[in-house]
Amino acid sequence: MAFLIPAIIVVAAFSLYFWPRTKPVRIDLITHVVKPEKLQVTILERGTLEALDNKDIVCQVRSGSKGSSFSTTIKWVIDDGSHVKQNDLIVELDDSGLQEQLKSQQIARDRARNDFIQAEANYDIVKSQNESDIATAEIAIELSALDLEKFQEGDYKQQLAEVEGRFFMAESDLSMWNDRDVWLDRMVSKGYLTPKQALADRFKLKSAEFSVEKVKEELRVLKDYTKKRTLTELKSKKDESKRAKDRLSTQSKSKEIQGINDTLTKKSIFSKEELRFKDIEDEIKKCYLLAPQDGLVVYYVSEQARFGSGSQQATIAQGEPVREGQKLMRIPNLTHMMVNTKVHEAMRNRIRGDQWKKTGYGEIRLAGLSLMSQPLGVITAQAAYFEVHNDFTDKEQELIDNGLPATIRIDSFPDKVMQGHVKHVDEVASQSDWLTSDVRVYRTLISIDESLPDLKPGMSASVTIYTDTKADDVLAIPVQAVLGNTQSGFFCFTLTPDGPIEKAIKLGVSNEKMIEIKDGLNENDVVVLNPKSLSRDAKKDSSKAEKPDAPTSPGSKKKDKKSKTKSAE
Repeated sequence: MAFLIPAIIVVAAFSLYFWPRTKPVRIDLITHVVKPEKLQVTILERGTLEALDNKDIVCQVRSGSKGSSFSTTIKWVIDDGSHVKQNDLIVELDDSGLQEQLKSQQIARDRARNDFIQAEANYDIVKSQNESDIATAEIAIELSALDLEKFQEGDYKQQLAEVEGRFFMAESDLSMWNDRDVWLDRMVSKGYLTPKQALADRFKLKSAEFSVEKVKEELRVLKDYTKKRTLTELKSKKDESKRAKDRLSTQSKSKEIQGINDTLTKKSIFSKEELRFKDIEDEIKKCYLLAPQDGLVVYYVSEQARFGSGSQQATIAQGEPVREGQKLMRIPNLTHMMVNTKVHEAMRNRIRGDQWKKTGYGEIRLAGLSLMSQPLGVITAQAAYFEVHNDFTDKEQELIDNGLPATIRIDSFPDKVMQGHVKHVDEVASQSDWLTSDVRVYRTLISIDESLPDLKPGMSASVTIYTDTKADDVLAIPVQAVLGNTQSGFFCFTLTPDGPIEKAIKLGVSNEKMIEIKDGLNENDVVVLNPKSLSRDAKKDSSKAEKPDAPTSPGSKKKDKKSKTKSAE
């Protein structure tokens, strides 16, 4: 019994000395247990809100002078962010120069129109005169040979009978008005008519008397003079009519050709002057830009101007010059918004927008227009087609599949997650600015499928795009647990009974949160989510181990000697 207690003490001491020692637990480490995950590749980007349906306000005024890149200046512009109604005036461009051009052009147009009207009237006169002269000559040729015989055989007798008949009718009318004159006297005496009313009918009686005398004299002239004169005249016309026709035919052709050429020339000049006048009027109308729809005014800023690139920086303000075709502002439809973002070229092939196919509607309409027979109708119809083309674009294409789904979180509404889809992805990379000249990104439009009040263009938003790339039941860890790069390799830290150790890993697909581990880890392994703290500790230990002893200075040696002397005393 006396030897038992010392033996137990020896065994206990031996066990404590040789018992395996564990390292202290690190409470500062954040860990994650590796397990199979359902991993879907997502793309997280940031962008700005834009309206899906924007009505662009564009300066359409042509350049005022040759060689100048500017059309005019802004005389007045509505404030950015103002709410407008349809047909409200939003921009007024300076039209003073166009007004002066219009006055000068109006004078030139009126002068050309007067010249054209005069030339046209002269041509009508010449044409009518030629037709009359030729018709007279042809009739003279045809009738001159017959007139002589006709007059001798029957015309004279017919004329005589006609004049005698008119003489008889004139006497009959005179007798009737004489009877009416007696009737008028009775009516006046009884008071049924006034003297003035009766005087008007008595004037008709005088006219009947004059008609009788006139026909009587005509009968005398016909018998005594007309017969002889007509015979002589008909004989001379027989020969003269042939010579007159030849002469008039030559003259009429020359005059008509001259009149046609003069009219066409004056018409062409007038048409050009009229077209120029209308063009200036249209340019003046273009100086007053109206709101195409109700909405919010947003000044347009191009991508180049936003990052300070581009040869010309456009400023929308009063007095600033504008160019033809320059976008001044937009009137967005706030009921349907989208996010304008950019995706790195590495993810471009994984993104898919809306898929469309052509219906052939536009080609059918153009084919129908080509069947029209009238050239003017074809030109008019084609012009009208391109004028209303934008109103029928939804019929020319048919949606066959929506783009990839996405979720949107607006910075102004952080608690609201909205659903959407990829609407469009550019096929060509966007222009890079000088800060990221070596980075290629593609503009991507994300349509917001939900409506939310108070959304405004320009608001910042974050977008998560869910691609078609998925992996089921794969080992995955959070992305913050991975260290390294593609050149030296990737690794992570795992917890073991001996403490954290470094493990090389092989990566697969990933999203913004998780990344697939193809090799290097097993299920139920525990990885460190804040491995940078372990990296810092390792650097500190290595620096301490490699740090040499600091050399002592002569002054310090003297201090040590003094201290030793004092301690000896």
